[in-house]
Amino acid sequence: MKKLLAGLLVLLVLAAAALHFLHLDSLLWHAWRLGAQPSQASGLQLDDYRVDLEGVQIAGLDDDVSALTYNSESQTLFAVLNGEPLLVELSLAGELLRKVRVQGVQDMEGLTHVAGNRYVVAEERSQRLLVLDVPPDVSVIDVAGAPSLTIGLDLNGNKGFEGLSWDGRTQRLLVVKERDPLRVLSVTGFVDARVGEPLAVQIQELKSPGSPRLFMHDLSSLSMHDETGHLLLLSDESHMVVEYDKAGEPLSLLGLWRGMSGLQGTIPQAEGLAMDEQRRLYLVSEPNLFYRFVPGN
Repeated sequence: MKKLLAGLLVLLVLAAAALHFLHLDSLLWHAWRLGAQPSQASGLQLDDYRVDLEGVQIAGLDDDVSALTYNSESQTLFAVLNGEPLLVELSLAGELLRKVRVQGVQDMEGLTHVAGNRYVVAEERSQRLLVLDVPPDVSVIDVAGAPSLTIGLDLNGNKGFEGLSWDGRTQRLLVVKERDPLRVLSVTGFVDARVGEPLAVQIQELKSPGSPRLFMHDLSSLSMHDETGHLLLLSDESHMVVEYDKAGEPLSLLGLWRGMSGLQGTIPQAEGLAMDEQRRLYLVSEPNLFYRFVPGN
């Protein structure tokens, strides 16, 4: 009997270690917590989403895609590369439409569309934010003279600013710091600053390192859904997208593991996240893989 109990204990320890190694502990904990939450009709119901384009290779790129944003005016997607300083335009099926070389930047990781031809990019290591004008007919832009803001929070190399999203409802820029520590920041007074007027930038932490509602191992990207006012956070290491309501409570979860959401394989390294007016969700993953998820019926 003692040997049997000892054997069961060893199996439990090994199972717990395996769950932790695969980060399934975080996923199972999330699923349990979300299952205890009452369903909200106003939510996106990510649990019901299904993949309809999986692992499409983005042809014509030599470096990995990092960050993703949706332009509702052109009805196309934009991304940046984390090596060669390029901003690229993609179709909603992951086809490469255009390359724009960006001169004067290093290590672009975050990107978001604001309005018209205006975008904001983030340099990861320096934590510099830049407002760029990207007309539809250009192939090269120079950031010299572009409005910029360097925050320099917890500078620690390749674990800096990883994602951006423009919140059109409240006119604020949302920023995620990848890890060590995880942070979600709100920046106001920068993107909409007017030339010649005093700069009144305010930075607020929406989710701090000790937040009980932020359980991911890292943060790779984020997207604000203006229609609902809900925030989507993407974690590469935890393999999940989590929807948070306006109060910061988790509402629904999209698992990025094989067998979840119709996936034939686990998404290897999710780096960018965006959503369109039809609530279709787009992801890009290294090495240059494109995914599209659609709402359930």
